[in-house]
Amino acid sequence: MKQVKKAAMYSLVGLTFLGLVGCGTANNSNSSQGGSTSSGKPVTIVVASWSGTNVTNGIIDQQLADFNKTHPGIHAVYRPISGNYETILKTEFVAGDAPDIITLNNGGQAPTFESEGAVIPLNSYIKQSNYSLSDFFSGALNMFVANGQVYGIPRDQSPLVLYYNPVMFKQAGISGPPKTWAELYADAKKLTNPAKKIYGIVQTPQEPRWAQFVYQAGGSVMNHNMTQMTLNTPAALKGFSFFVNLYRSGVAAQPQDVGATWGGQALGMGRAAMTFEGAWAIPYLQDTYPNTSFAIATLPKGPVNNVSLDFPTAWAITKDCSHPQQAWEVIQYLTGAGQAQWVEQGGLVTVRKSLIDMPYYKEHPIYENILKQLPNAVPWNFPNGFDQYVNTTLSNETLLAVDGKESPAQALQKLQSEGESILQNGGSQ
Repeated sequence: MKQVKKAAMYSLVGLTFLGLVGCGTANNSNSSQGGSTSSGKPVTIVVASWSGTNVTNGIIDQQLADFNKTHPGIHAVYRPISGNYETILKTEFVAGDAPDIITLNNGGQAPTFESEGAVIPLNSYIKQSNYSLSDFFSGALNMFVANGQVYGIPRDQSPLVLYYNPVMFKQAGISGPPKTWAELYADAKKLTNPAKKIYGIVQTPQEPRWAQFVYQAGGSVMNHNMTQMTLNTPAALKGFSFFVNLYRSGVAAQPQDVGATWGGQALGMGRAAMTFEGAWAIPYLQDTYPNTSFAIATLPKGPVNNVSLDFPTAWAITKDCSHPQQAWEVIQYLTGAGQAQWVEQGGLVTVRKSLIDMPYYKEHPIYENILKQLPNAVPWNFPNGFDQYVNTTLSNETLLAVDGKESPAQALQKLQSEGESILQNGGSQ
């Protein structure tokens, strides 16, 4: 969906970087709750996130436009960030000119920003506005809670699922999506035609994609409280080796091998019969490749289970925000009234339990297996200090294994050792 944060999910064409100023320079005047500044001008609140598809960017623009209509004392504007989202934000934090509101990601970004004080606790705002957290799925909410402090209000989530092209399956004589690892490999082999640059699976070889196989084999990347690395187990090796062998055996390819930038695009182009993506790929495929047939299935079962990884995100207020009360009002809207709009127009999985049965999902059965996968998913996350490990080390070692320059065992041992070193040094790399 670029870096391995949310970009671990996809790599898309970014929009032009909009040079809007952050809260630190937008307006330094004091203002009353929910109102304009002392000069009578609306308070400007800059909302930033990574640049996604035209669909998702457009939804946020519309949400903020709707908010502005009912909040005349606040003017919220959206700034999509192209490029390395985390690096750009860190530069702005150092300069004291970060946006007012940002999207917090998992995969180690949230713990890092929280521990560095880049985002502020929201407990006092939650309490004073009687904002209830009980409707949020605990897995999505707890990702952004540290030491009893809430740093982010969940925006969306999605587990990885299997996207496949039913037309290609039928042409290959395959009756339905694979249910097991063995079927996944066999189907991918039948569907692969290197001469036409068509592969059974097209996927960027990233840790979020192979970690699901580790879990399905009964292993894990870290222990539950993220204090120990657990990649040195037979189960972890079994899952990682299966993933690596998909590429080495030629039934899986990387997106660039077929002229694509991510698995969803390869599926839309007709170059991939299968790929592992989240709900974010639905509106993309429908909008960009309306003539390509696709369907969604829960993940094939490994030796132990069919666990997937879940990717929650959240809205957070930065340390540089001069008007946190007004920023909180924006977040309340985006995660309240705006949540249903986000689902209905963005095609993402709600973080609110009360919306799981909303008519939209019943009217769009394409989401059925995504919702079925959700209870069998674990949030993708790393503790503070794992930024470089997540953004660089994991990808490098995975590629070395996929390219045959290291064995799966060697790659996992290096990842285990590097992770242990970071933990022993208290999060320093």
